[in-house]
Amino acid sequence: MGTASSGILYPWLDEPWQKLNAYLASQRLPQALLIHGVDGIGKTYLAEIFAQKLLCKHPEIFACGDCAGCRLFLAGTHPDFLRIEPAERGKPIAVDTVRHLIANLSLKPQYGGYRIVVFCAAHQLNISAANALLKTLEEPGENTVMLLLTDMPSALPATIFSRCQRLPIALPDDAVAARWLEEQGTGEATAVLLATARHAPLKALALAESDVVERRRTAFSEYVDVALRRQEPITLAERWSTLAYEDLVDWMVSWTIDLIRLRSVPDSPRLDNPDLRQGLQALVRRLHLKSLFGFLDLLLQAKRALNGQVNRQLLLEELLIHWAQLGQSPQADWYLS
Repeated sequence: MGTASSGILYPWLDEPWQKLNAYLASQRLPQALLIHGVDGIGKTYLAEIFAQKLLCKHPEIFACGDCAGCRLFLAGTHPDFLRIEPAERGKPIAVDTVRHLIANLSLKPQYGGYRIVVFCAAHQLNISAANALLKTLEEPGENTVMLLLTDMPSALPATIFSRCQRLPIALPDDAVAARWLEEQGTGEATAVLLATARHAPLKALALAESDVVERRRTAFSEYVDVALRRQEPITLAERWSTLAYEDLVDWMVSWTIDLIRLRSVPDSPRLDNPDLRQGLQALVRRLHLKSLFGFLDLLLQAKRALNGQVNRQLLLEELLIHWAQLGQSPQADWYLS
């Protein structure tokens, strides 16, 4: 990834970057700004290059990269840049973390300029932490800017959501994302990587350096086996326990959305998983549309539950059992071919 000093900006971030700079130029910078978009779109990168610009002594379009403020920021030691995030993936941001932040904010910025707080995965604030933060969001202190980042804005407490101005980051057009990825050297794998990353280019680039595409294809084949009753859901859940639960639920969400598309429009040209079209089409007429929508709701609830204290293995077992049962009701056209 580039840095602010290098003047690198991902093409799909140009519009939100212009909005941030418009806030700055008009001297109406929000004290609490919610930046939201899917995982892998570049929210953290956008927040950090803007934070560096705010802390820079000689900013232009981007931070200069050479002043004392930039050097401290790039070294990760600027005292007026604070990052709040879960201690571990899937864990909540605890109230003690917020209380410690509030104590820090009671002091003046050490360099006399802006002080920036970035909340990574803001939707993982637990209830006590969110409640403790409310007054600070309303009155964070002079020259203090709070940037809350999330890919699940609906999971934020309403009290937090209502106190923030909002800056959405939209997914780029697939052609734009594919061109950028090809420039990074992804080659023939570009389309599959984008599909696996659900069209988020930075996530797709990260996947290019792993074997996740092959693992996803294997998982889909096993998922089909459960639907066709060639595989027991509990057995598969145990086998999948070595994989990331967040990835598994994301894959199941994308497969279900594609099944809904194909059930509604059999020749739908747009799929999140174009490389799996043949397998999806083999399944789609075996499933009732209403059942698919119900299963999608369950998956989205599971996605939210993964941010809390949930038994992940049990959750996965329940999802796979429900998937295995989708076609068993008399109303489902399971046996159509």
